[in-house]
Amino acid sequence: MSKSVSIKSELLIDLIKDGLSGNIDSLGMRVRRIASSLRSKDPDFVSHLNQLIGSDTALRGVTREKGPVPVDSDTRQHLVSEIYPVILTINPFWDEHVSYDLDLFIREREGAEKLMEQGLLPSRSMLLEGPPGVGKTLAAKWLAQSLDLPLLTLDLATVMSSFLGKTGNNIRAVLNYAMSFPCVLLLDEFDSIAKKRDDDTDVGELKRLVTVLLQSIDDWPSTSILIAATNHGELLDPAVWRRFDKVIRFDIPDARNIREFIRMKGVHESLASILSLAVVGSSFANIEKRLAYARKSSILNQTPYSVELLKEFKVRETHVSHDEHLTRDFQVINLTGQGVSQRKISEALGVSRGFIKTLITKVEQGSSL
Repeated sequence: MSKSVSIKSELLIDLIKDGLSGNIDSLGMRVRRIASSLRSKDPDFVSHLNQLIGSDTALRGVTREKGPVPVDSDTRQHLVSEIYPVILTINPFWDEHVSYDLDLFIREREGAEKLMEQGLLPSRSMLLEGPPGVGKTLAAKWLAQSLDLPLLTLDLATVMSSFLGKTGNNIRAVLNYAMSFPCVLLLDEFDSIAKKRDDDTDVGELKRLVTVLLQSIDDWPSTSILIAATNHGELLDPAVWRRFDKVIRFDIPDARNIREFIRMKGVHESLASILSLAVVGSSFANIEKRLAYARKSSILNQTPYSVELLKEFKVRETHVSHDEHLTRDFQVINLTGQGVSQRKISEALGVSRGFIKTLITKVEQGSSL
């Protein structure tokens, strides 16, 4: 005789919701929770459940069939750009807390099966907030590359329409498309579509759009990743912050992080320290451009890269005056770049010619990488 198995009505309703919405990961997680709670009461039933979980391809991550790329109904332009595989040509660099949070997100995704066995879902969504040029878009690309997933980026220029109802339909189409298969969806400039609903300048349609976005974040499947990025977190609807599984703040880098970033680009430690003090408050993107401009000038002018770096970063002795060692190194590098002989530099600064030669050699070797 078969045994009677008791399942709470709330859990049964949640199971039905997951099945109807196609949220396979959540459905699998709830089934595992049922199996865990009934293991001692009805081992035969639990064994049957485990067999279903192990053999049913749906519970191993197969999502709904991927549909066609959504397009604007009038222009027929794609509403998202899609890149696969994502291959970064540079090594990302972030603040320690940002690196930690991103690494943890990856570990959750890679350990999803272990988490679901314990009734936990891996993080599905992430909000990246901070000023321009600090690595938010790069983070989305890095996640897609690390997880070997396609990267979808919402094309706001195509999505946004003078007809508000059409804008809402376009965004719904993009969200549904990204939910239909494993991918990373990046919603850049998120504040433009998720503004505060108490903004009196917005009409009802935009407020309804925010409600749709909030519901989509809640219902986002674990098979895909939703990443939103904004330069203006203060403009976001307050409810948005609570909906995302992870919120990461990207700050303007300090002198230490800038120094490490410049060192990573092949610049000698001493010169990197000098340069970093001249650009405190700059973003990584801005610093990257300065490094590139200096490299180009060095090639075109046939001058040492270190000389062009000092020019491009607009280094002044006042930037390093608080540190006698950096002041000395700056003077040696600067005077050498001006064509002053090592003998005269030695006499003027009271340092040995051997020190000057060693420093310049190390700086130029580091700068030639």
